[in-house]
Amino acid sequence: MQAEQTLLRQLRNADPTAFRRVYDRYVQRIYYFSISFLKSPEAAQQVVRDVFTSLWERRRSLDEDIPLNGYLFTMTYGLMLAAFRERHSQCQPQEILQRLTTQSGTDTEEEVLYQELELLYQQAVAQLPPRRREIYLLSRHEGYTAEQIADRMNLSTRTIEDHLAQAYDTLGTYFERHTY
Repeated sequence: MQAEQTLLRQLRNADPTAFRRVYDRYVQRIYYFSISFLKSPEAAQQVVRDVFTSLWERRRSLDEDIPLNGYLFTMTYGLMLAAFRERHSQCQPQEILQRLTTQSGTDTEEEVLYQELELLYQQAVAQLPPRRREIYLLSRHEGYTAEQIADRMNLSTRTIEDHLAQAYDTLGTYFERHTY
């Protein structure tokens, strides 16, 4: 854990070597995780690019107490969902009607994959202990900050951050275990 904290500190300080080490460590896992659901090498490569671009852009705000594995896989999950939503939101009304009436194999496959991904995510979140799940959902689904959650639950901000770090780690591990 200390080595990862040092790596995150270096990354926050814009150290390109630290970024390269993170990239080398996670790029294949993120790619295979993405392609296992997206079934498109191009879409999976775009998710990988977006994950690492976002990591670099957010490097200054990285919390060294949040496990990088969980953080990256949670981000990957969100970007994969966005890719599914974008594919379906670009449809014109006539195309949507045609899809509903013809149920082409590709669209049905995409919908099944989306449902599988959503189910996997729901199962991962369900594995969290009740309090940790509540904190995670307040943070990720409701948009509350750690401070707001701490005030709401009468807990310290540090306790909330610890719960979030453990939730990220659990979700990342769950995704890795269930996608290979």
